[in-house]
Amino acid sequence: MRTPALALLFLVGCQCGPELPGGGGGAGGGSSAGSTGGNGAGATGGGQGAGNQGGGLGGGGLAGGGDACAEVTSMANLDKKPVDVILVIDNSGSMTVEIEAVQANVNTNLASIIGSSGLDYRIILISRHGSATASQSVCIGPPLSGNPTCSPPPATPTNGPRFFHYSTEIGSTNSLRRIISTYNAPGLEGTGPMGWSGWLRDDAYRTFVEITDDNETGITPAQFEQQLTALMPAKFGTVQNRNYVFHSIVGVAAKANPAEAYQPNENLVTGQCSTAVNPGTTYQELSRATGGLRFQMCEPNRYDTVFRTVAQGVIASAQVACDFAIPPLPGGFTAANRIYVAYTPGNGGAVQQFTQVANSAACAANSFYAQNGRVTFCPQTCSFVRMDPMARVAVRFTCEVMIQ
Repeated sequence: MRTPALALLFLVGCQCGPELPGGGGGAGGGSSAGSTGGNGAGATGGGQGAGNQGGGLGGGGLAGGGDACAEVTSMANLDKKPVDVILVIDNSGSMTVEIEAVQANVNTNLASIIGSSGLDYRIILISRHGSATASQSVCIGPPLSGNPTCSPPPATPTNGPRFFHYSTEIGSTNSLRRIISTYNAPGLEGTGPMGWSGWLRDDAYRTFVEITDDNETGITPAQFEQQLTALMPAKFGTVQNRNYVFHSIVGVAAKANPAEAYQPNENLVTGQCSTAVNPGTTYQELSRATGGLRFQMCEPNRYDTVFRTVAQGVIASAQVACDFAIPPLPGGFTAANRIYVAYTPGNGGAVQQFTQVANSAACAANSFYAQNGRVTFCPQTCSFVRMDPMARVAVRFTCEVMIQ
């Protein structure tokens, strides 16, 4: 299921020849419910009904040898991109109670909330599989996983449609290095034969959730980001244009409301909560840099609230997709016809025109291209539009030929 995020208004208009009496449409195209327009009374034919994600364009028609084009308006939606949530859990000896709290909440207060939002999500767990009490390891039960039970944990984890467990030892001070080193390496118990990278989807946004009572000591936040964005296959964007956010559930001192998160614009916290080994400043810095949240990990009885907030953060951080299918073209139009895009800010500011270019290699500011049946915003345009989820984008198909 894909979540509607950004409304688009499609305008199809063109005078390709002499206008016919009565407004020109004659016995040609019209539109059904969900579309408006048409060039004259008596227009009939090929519209698409309300609820069509692609936008319900009416088909322009030709009448009596005339070639006047129909004029139709309809609505469509840009979807939000899928989200890959990457849980990284410390397996050190002091983590038993915290791991049990994670196991108790991941189904009800993380996965179910994200799923109910309509986002296309998956959860990738990087942590040793097994018993929390016997070895500070993790077993996720159904329905998220395919494990029939975690009492006791099966010898090997079973993945589900939206859950993938990469089993590896995460020490108290090496989480970030383990994220990098296991990316393309096989996991324990036959998990992730090609590394956990094989479960990342090309079109997804990434959300890390680190859970530890200690701190990374062998790599700085800047070094981690440089190495993460250099990994192949490339899935994380660049440090300047990240395709990820990093949330931390660490040993930071609690706020007045212990379940409340520190926001990205709040200062680094050097105090630690009661059962923590370290306030996790390396993870805090990553959260602040990437727009992530920070929670204290010392009160597992509050993990229900913490995980619900993380789930809402995942939903809020989901990125608007920057491409959409070209709706069915009316009669007289082909993919060679030029497209015009007008962006209206959500605050009602001045309309801005985006310019069609031939392909991705020709991309520039405020531009887009049409290819393989889709309209795709160029990178700078995409970043611009994503900052304004209430924007309206009007798309007009004309009879002008796009010169390649």
